[in-house]
Amino acid sequence: MQKYSTTDRIVMGVIALFYIVGAFQLGRPEMRAMYAGLTPLVLLFSMLFLAIYDRSTERPKLLLFALIVALASYGVEVWGVATGYVFGGYEYGNELGTKFAETPLLIGLNWILLVYMSGAMVDALPRKPLYAVALPSALMIGYDIVMEQVAPRMDMWSWEGDVIPMQNYVVWGILALLFHTIRHLMKIPIRNRMAGFLFVIQVLFFAVILMS
Repeated sequence: MQKYSTTDRIVMGVIALFYIVGAFQLGRPEMRAMYAGLTPLVLLFSMLFLAIYDRSTERPKLLLFALIVALASYGVEVWGVATGYVFGGYEYGNELGTKFAETPLLIGLNWILLVYMSGAMVDALPRKPLYAVALPSALMIGYDIVMEQVAPRMDMWSWEGDVIPMQNYVVWGILALLFHTIRHLMKIPIRNRMAGFLFVIQVLFFAVILMS
């Protein structure tokens, strides 16, 4: 079980308050325009926050792995947007910032964050090879299921016919399994006591918007 200092708890409280207020505000259609374009800043802040608390022992390999995830996921996303063959027919809105090939440049960072957070959560448990790969992948699929319901409202992306295809979740799961398998084979442990907290807060953030 993770142990948190008084400072940790204060930081967690501030971040939780930020996400709670943001979720209730974004849940109101008339307020969404005020918060438009903030998602890239939130992604960058999340990366900085996790970097500050990172205690991983294999940082050079971790950075190499993050680069692999970023490039591979971005390539798959570009292919998916261009063809509709990967996740299904979808297109990105403007909320995730600057695009190249109709794909936000920061989408690779989003994949890094999810792989990192889910990996850190499972690495904090007594480790076994099977769930070292399967459990974090399942966590990523669960995250995506919730996020997909509110992404169109936030102008992150939208699906053809406003229907999320099952294909999306299948491919998402395959990619999650692939990335976590690579990490496992590279023997890269992730140590970050705040990763699980941020993961859960973000899921709750999307859930509150969904229920608003």
